[in-house]
Amino acid sequence: RGSLRLNGVADPGYCPRLPEPYTGSKAKQVLTLKDVPTPEALAEMLHLNGLDTSTWGQGNTKEVSKFWKEMKLDEAGLEIWERPDGQLAIVRVTHVLRAKVTSEECHGRDIWLFNTWQQYGDGRKRTRNGLLSEKLTISEMPLQAHLHEVCQRAVTEEEMQRVVDAECHIGPGNPAPQYDTSYTCPLQVVREVFVDHTVEIEESKSYPGLKTVYHLYTVDIICTGLPTVNFNTLEFEHADEGGPRGLKYIHAWVWLKWPTIQRYLLEGSDMKERMVKGSFKCSSELEDWLSQFDLGLEEWGVGDNDNEPVSELFKEVEEEKAQLELWGRQDGVPLLMRVVHVLQVMVKSATTVGDKFIFQESKQRNDGRLQPVNRLLAKKLDTTRLPFDGAFFMKATREAIKEQLAYTADVHFQLSPDKLPRQEDYQPANITTNSVEFCDHRFDLGDSPSFKGITTMYHLYTVHALCHGLPTQDFASLNFSGSKVDASVWRWVTWQHTMDILHARAGQLLERDKTRTELLASARSAGAQSLEQCRKAVERMSKKSKDPDLQMLQNFLNNIEKQVISPLELVEKLPDLTTVSAAERLPPCMVSALADKKLVTDDFLDEVVTNKRRIHRSITDGFTDGSAPGKDPACPRIPGRPGASTAWMDGLFSVCTLPAAAVETEHR
Repeated sequence: RGSLRLNGVADPGYCPRLPEPYTGSKAKQVLTLKDVPTPEALAEMLHLNGLDTSTWGQGNTKEVSKFWKEMKLDEAGLEIWERPDGQLAIVRVTHVLRAKVTSEECHGRDIWLFNTWQQYGDGRKRTRNGLLSEKLTISEMPLQAHLHEVCQRAVTEEEMQRVVDAECHIGPGNPAPQYDTSYTCPLQVVREVFVDHTVEIEESKSYPGLKTVYHLYTVDIICTGLPTVNFNTLEFEHADEGGPRGLKYIHAWVWLKWPTIQRYLLEGSDMKERMVKGSFKCSSELEDWLSQFDLGLEEWGVGDNDNEPVSELFKEVEEEKAQLELWGRQDGVPLLMRVVHVLQVMVKSATTVGDKFIFQESKQRNDGRLQPVNRLLAKKLDTTRLPFDGAFFMKATREAIKEQLAYTADVHFQLSPDKLPRQEDYQPANITTNSVEFCDHRFDLGDSPSFKGITTMYHLYTVHALCHGLPTQDFASLNFSGSKVDASVWRWVTWQHTMDILHARAGQLLERDKTRTELLASARSAGAQSLEQCRKAVERMSKKSKDPDLQMLQNFLNNIEKQVISPLELVEKLPDLTTVSAAERLPPCMVSALADKKLVTDDFLDEVVTNKRRIHRSITDGFTDGSAPGKDPACPRIPGRPGASTAWMDGLFSVCTLPAAAVETEHR
């Protein structure tokens, strides 16, 4: 079933799709202490299910008795699963809470508590860099029935049970703090927001050979009583038959913006799962899998925004134009990464001289909406043929130009939703691609404009293309796709011109944000004044009448102030630049690992660099040995003009371009 969502929040009782090869598995038997009443019985049960425990307890591994104690204390479960192929698998099941703790005020500013380090009761210290993390018991499942109690216990009885000054630590002259029986925790959980539920399955490090199922729940916990500055907390051992409760940890907590915390949490993350063609039977199954993440799927493909529906993402994956990767670690947060490979083409005219190329200024959809684009001609690449090489780029470039520049119109052309153009009314443009030169590969990390909430790694492959038949002035192009049609505006530009365009666009966005902020401030001020007048009127009426509806009206006005006026005031106080790029949110090692997954070989890139150096040397040598086209090396003639020798240029272009015949050779 799909994830239930209340007010845009996932249902904590929803069980997400299991990762491969356990997708579709069912629990055939849930084992309890009645089935394994002793550690010896547990060892026999594991042996009967094909698990060798003879090495358990050696090195850093734990003995069977430790696992049996986990089951006795309700900290872990043991289940026998039946996989779709009919094979049985015995698995250990645990549930872990990952809590993002904050105050009501900081919650609105996206500021949370982050555990930077821990100190043991014996003085040893370690870097933590994690959220509040707490093991849940089997009896606390299903979580939706115990959510508030679980959050209250995690905060007030575990890692944050004693609040102390940030300077508190164990060292010379600073012994371990003692348990104070008279202390009362000042923290109180006022509300909790369930964010997501993911499942990871991997072999246990403590119990070799035993697959462990980790149910990971992320919850926002809003508390009162939290210090406004950084602080430490004390966590003591649980009471043990009336003995003294020794210090377990000192936890250091700091207030940080969420993007900064996310960068720390993803450090050391591993790729848990990759979704490719065939991973999902239909878009509904993909939507079911996506529901475990806090993506706001209810907004996808709705209204006039640029979000595409889940069906479009499914289409991308099935056409092998995108892959989905799940990254994370158990004490961090999951990160869903979309990986896309994009061809960018700098299209130049083969019949004109100069540095100008075409630049897509905007795109108009068939519903009339106009979208600024400001980029080179681009196309998503499918990954069915690997690796990418010269012949592949030649073919892909020709296809991209043919698809996007098949029909041309004047630069002022606009689509009318009431009367869309018909393909049969237009003559195909006679644009041919003469040569293609691979330029470079680079990557870019960003939040996907098409699929809200998904970070996307773009692998960008840039090529230069020389074409015949291009319009000599700015123009528009029409792209027909079934019943849909869109129109793009293309400008002839230089690199300097593109910078001017982007700077002008940035200025427009800043001015728009400024105007919006001013309008919000004006609306908030007017609303606050009207609200105050209504409140005074209700107070005057209350003195004359004891009507209970007046008190209800007063409560309603208070809610308006809290839900409308206060958020508007918060928006006014936001800094001008609050956006953090995706690359800044991710640790460098993770960015490097993602960037290394390009689909061109290092040998291919090295060959491109070598060819460029050869061209540079040939040009330099031509100028110095007199073979260049023109007697004055400082002012060479342009190839193709009368009197200019072009033989040396022909040799250079044969090195750096990919002729059309290369495609035919590749097919043969």
